[in-house]
Amino acid sequence: MLLEDGTGRGYKVKVTDENMLRVCAQTEYEISHVSEAHGQAYIWTATADWGIDVNALWLRNDSLTDNLMIERIIATMAAAAVIEIWVGTGNTAAGTAVTGVNLNRGSSNIAQATCRHTNTNVNAGAGMTLLQTVQLPITNARPITFFNALILDYYDEVAINIVTDVASSSVNILGYFHPPD
Repeated sequence: MLLEDGTGRGYKVKVTDENMLRVCAQTEYEISHVSEAHGQAYIWTATADWGIDVNALWLRNDSLTDNLMIERIIATMAAAAVIEIWVGTGNTAAGTAVTGVNLNRGSSNIAQATCRHTNTNVNAGAGMTLLQTVQLPITNARPITFFNALILDYYDEVAINIVTDVASSSVNILGYFHPPD
């Protein structure tokens, strides 16, 4: 059997002396591909002096068709702090609206999500589960990477609570929309 290179130019693929195909691959992060090909990758950001045990950022997937894949959460605190990451469903949107910024600057797509900062303390809300508690060092941007494993289906939500009272701090959520398989 002869295998061709797949470009239609008639080149044959190479096989090593151990009967393995010799190939090269170009890889990219899925969030990069979705941003470039579909314009559906976003970042939600809030910076404030929230005080003690306050919900810094709350995000809900409002898409009826696509999952919201959370790539990572990045928190930068003015002092050493403890944050909690909560997941669940059923909370009411309150607080100040945060607009998701499309990472593909040539796309006019708008995130099908609701995001708020200084929402009510949603960790006390019904249907919420503590996912992770994180100790943050002073003034270091700390990425909490989920490798797209944190998946928000329709009306699922993620919330970041700042437990420690710190001065001005910033919280970011990076994610993208992807149809369920």
